[in-house]
Amino acid sequence: MATIKGRCEPAFTICTMLGGVTKTAKLVGLTQSGVSLWLVERGTGGRVPQKYWPKMLKYADKHKIKITIKMLSGI
Repeated sequence: MATIKGRCEPAFTICTMLGGVTKTAKLVGLTQSGVSLWLVERGTGGRVPQKYWPKMLKYADKHKIKITIKMLSGI
């Protein structure tokens, strides 16, 4: 698993729960660098783009990972 350098929430927690940056990137069809930008202030500042939420929620449900829309939105 690639090292997660940033710690901006909720992206840090979501990526960790999904198995890391590499697995998250494969799941949503992005590069590792693209997902890593979610984790830093100069990127999305911890926000997970909404267009990826359906894939993440479906994967999480299938693999019994407790990720919710509230978690993804940072509420």
